[in-house]
Amino acid sequence: MAKNDAVLLDGIIQDRMALDMLDRGEAFEMFSFQQILKSYDLTRDEIESGWVDGKDDGGIDGFYIFVNGVLLRNLNNQVWPKKNAEIDIWIISCKHKDSFKQVALNTLFPTIEELLDFSKAPSEFEGHYSERLLKARQTAVQAYLSTASALPSLNFYFAYASRGDLTELSSNIEARGKQIKRIVNDYFSAATVSIEYFGATELIALHRKARVILELPFIKELSQEQNAYVLLVPIDVYADFVSDEHGQLRRYLFDSNVRDFLGDNRVNQDIANSLDNSQSPDFWWLNNGVTILATNAMPLGRTKAGNAIQLHDVQIVNGLQTTQSIFNYFKSAEANANGRCVLVKVIISEDDIVRDSIIQATNNQSLVELAGLNATDKIQRDIEEILERNDLYYERRKNHYKNIGKPIEKFVTPLLLAVSVVALVKKSPSKAGLLKTRFMRNPTSYEEIFSEKFPIELWPKLAGVIKAVENGMIATVPKLKATGNRVLGNWRGAVALCVMAKLHGTFNFNQKHILETEIDSISQDFVESVFVSLRKLRSFKEDEIRVTNTDKLCQIFCRQEDLAGIEVIGCWNMPSGTKNRWLERNTQLANEAPIDPETLILIGNSLPKQPWPPGVHVDISRKLDLDKKFIQKAINQLIKAGVLEHQYDGVVVNSNGYVTAIDKKRADPRYKIGDKYG
Repeated sequence: MAKNDAVLLDGIIQDRMALDMLDRGEAFEMFSFQQILKSYDLTRDEIESGWVDGKDDGGIDGFYIFVNGVLLRNLNNQVWPKKNAEIDIWIISCKHKDSFKQVALNTLFPTIEELLDFSKAPSEFEGHYSERLLKARQTAVQAYLSTASALPSLNFYFAYASRGDLTELSSNIEARGKQIKRIVNDYFSAATVSIEYFGATELIALHRKARVILELPFIKELSQEQNAYVLLVPIDVYADFVSDEHGQLRRYLFDSNVRDFLGDNRVNQDIANSLDNSQSPDFWWLNNGVTILATNAMPLGRTKAGNAIQLHDVQIVNGLQTTQSIFNYFKSAEANANGRCVLVKVIISEDDIVRDSIIQATNNQSLVELAGLNATDKIQRDIEEILERNDLYYERRKNHYKNIGKPIEKFVTPLLLAVSVVALVKKSPSKAGLLKTRFMRNPTSYEEIFSEKFPIELWPKLAGVIKAVENGMIATVPKLKATGNRVLGNWRGAVALCVMAKLHGTFNFNQKHILETEIDSISQDFVESVFVSLRKLRSFKEDEIRVTNTDKLCQIFCRQEDLAGIEVIGCWNMPSGTKNRWLERNTQLANEAPIDPETLILIGNSLPKQPWPPGVHVDISRKLDLDKKFIQKAINQLIKAGVLEHQYDGVVVNSNGYVTAIDKKRADPRYKIGDKYG
């Protein structure tokens, strides 16, 4: 995992080097400072003020002093607290190395022994230290002495950042770190001392934690617990809250949402209609509202806009459809709040496990989206980042890149990547052709396909190969694009596998071969030649049986092209043995619980116009990956609500018992439209 994170980290550092005109080591240091001190919300100038790296730095790259959370820079006008003073001293060492080295702490050790002995004047130091480092040390001494009467709470934080893997941290490094802690405790017996190590994985995780601090005005607080608020927020105020200074939607607020705006579907049309209708009941009566996660909340009391609360690290984890609809409404010149409000639930937690459980729970209201809950997994975020660096856009969150106008031909879906893994890594084209998103609900199969053991650079190669193959197939048979993904889906894995086997001379190519593949070498003509060959082989007869299994086709292709590695084709099986809890829950819901409105609408929109053909619920079940009983129950619920009409053997009957439509192929010929049924 750390190796993949190091690749992502290197890409970020490369960007910073070009943007900030820094060398690699400087860019790494600046990035590390920004991530480690993110909770203090420092400006670039403030971070640079504590940057002490250079000649005679004593092994210290960053030295920062905070009093009650405020960075100390200019002591001339400093007002010192008279009580409840808290001093945080951060000492940071950054090494752009592949692993953590003891030498970094060895260099730091004598520096700490001298600099943190506040009884010594700089003239008494045996070591040579830069002016910047001595100035930072003097600021720490001044803060300590100036708050002495307030009996300050003193906290020392030592941070060591590298590109290394924390799981490989050696015992001698940890032992040296403990020695540093003991030295500090000898000088400051009441101080708390901690030493933290930040490798590539930890720095990337911090980088992804957006530091967003926003004020949310509200008109009424319906409930307030220790870590939660339920607020009524005017819809125009909420529209401003989610808009940036340029009037654009703050899309980064939805990074933890498993889907993006779903467009003009029935639910969103209903939301828009309720906003347009000024005579409708208050908006929050008709809408489930919005859920916001934050790491901290500070009530601000009365402001110009009324009561307000300041929220840190804002993420809107449920209510994106409501939010986008409100935002769209207020882009219209005729928009009017008319005193209407939206219900906003704010939950405060810094615990990642708690936050993830809230994300899953709040996004579990529409069953068809449950597979999308994997969208917030670390591996999915890693894939999105590495693909974007290769000019591809990973749709881990449905509709995200579509809504921000990225070119659709560069989209890559999780299913497409899974197909490429099964076809090219597992060498099982038939299973790749049958793959559905439901596999993501099984943790065992999901973790094997989206494996964190794969080198992160593998994903853009897999995506590039499968997209080049798809484009070549569509150019060969243009109607494939028009007929949907069924034929394309059945064949693309086999074509991709044979293309790669021809490129590398064997079907038993490995991940290293994939990484070395030049995507430009997979030309349209090359794909066409392989595709045409496989289609011809489909009519090839062995034992007078027509070959339809794509594993078998690849084996025949292997022999005809005199390629090696036939033994690996089709040997892999999708892992099983983990209970499909989603399916169990789905079946339980089909038999017990009422179906939520959004899922009902989705199923209703998926049904063809009545009269339906026989077995329509089976077709919809396959299309939406839902249990057949669940679909049948939804249809009955829609009929009961008057959205759909009853249907008996091809005869459609309204609630008054009159025939409104007929399937002439199977309906009783004695019925005509307008007749009384029965």
